[in-house]
Amino acid sequence: MKTSILPNERSSAGSPFVRILREGAWPALRLLARPDTLAQIPRLFREGIGPAQRLFIQAHNHREIARMIREQVPMTFVSSYLRCGSTWMCYLLCDILLQNRGIRTSTELPFDRKKIILDQYARLIARRDRSADASGCIIKTHDLIPLLQEQIGGDPGIRECKYLYLYRTPEDALVSTCHLYRREKYLRSKPAYALACRDMDLFCLEFLPGLIEHVQGYLDALDEGVDVHLVSYDQLQARTAEVLTETLRWLAIPHTEAIVAHAVSNTQFSNLQAMEAKTLGGQIPFFRRGCAGAGAAELKPETLSKIRSATKDLINRADERLARQALRLQAVRESSAFRNEPQAPVGRAEAITASSGR
Repeated sequence: MKTSILPNERSSAGSPFVRILREGAWPALRLLARPDTLAQIPRLFREGIGPAQRLFIQAHNHREIARMIREQVPMTFVSSYLRCGSTWMCYLLCDILLQNRGIRTSTELPFDRKKIILDQYARLIARRDRSADASGCIIKTHDLIPLLQEQIGGDPGIRECKYLYLYRTPEDALVSTCHLYRREKYLRSKPAYALACRDMDLFCLEFLPGLIEHVQGYLDALDEGVDVHLVSYDQLQARTAEVLTETLRWLAIPHTEAIVAHAVSNTQFSNLQAMEAKTLGGQIPFFRRGCAGAGAAELKPETLSKIRSATKDLINRADERLARQALRLQAVRESSAFRNEPQAPVGRAEAITASSGR
């Protein structure tokens, strides 16, 4: 596989920040007034301009998303509640996209993945790697669709985008979120950090309604006709290549079995963990366990029972919609085979056109 060189991403050091100031100042001030944003202010005293710059980046990105929605740029959001596999999915998709461009990949990707699968909280969307636009603009988010719509000024066109939504066993997601808050002291607020450090069970119960709202919000959007593709994190762990292949078909991203296998190998949890360990410096790792069962192992039985009771119907609903999705995709493939539609030759990248409102 040959190695390609991406377009030069360097520019004068001041130009990104100047653009942020010019186009994002007023939206950033509105963001600053929100209670959950005010909690970030203490970071200024330990991180300097970094938190303020990220605030401007988010405001600028809201403006850029609104512009792309108006211009009907094909967009896909990779979304999940915290710690449900969206980062892993982004690593997988980035690996596939780079391989498709003839770039040799390993666990440590040769280019900034957050400019390929865009991180709306940390990178300017306007400075994305546009060579990946052939697959549409892909943005990672943890926001619900109504909040995304509010952030871009209310444009209902946001509901015509595609949403790749990952969900996970609730108790595992909540325990992993607790560890994330212990790692990131000012992720939301100092009280939440303190609660995460003091009492994991109480933290998980406090955050349980937010998880329920998140999963329910995307399932409701799916029922309302929004193009949502569901991925179970547990199934992604158990059958990574198969689930990834179905996702690539839905995204209409070209791929072969060899390309998928290479991406899966690169992003094995042990490899990601070893990569992170090089720069961890004693901090709580982001790639912590890589397997199911954290909830059962780390929570009190009564806490576990409360979480499972509160989420049983919701997760059954998600699993049922996932099963219907699998049957529908299988029917599409069988129908295509019956009509003798052209198939990708062996060794050639496969692309299956996905239905979309855009």
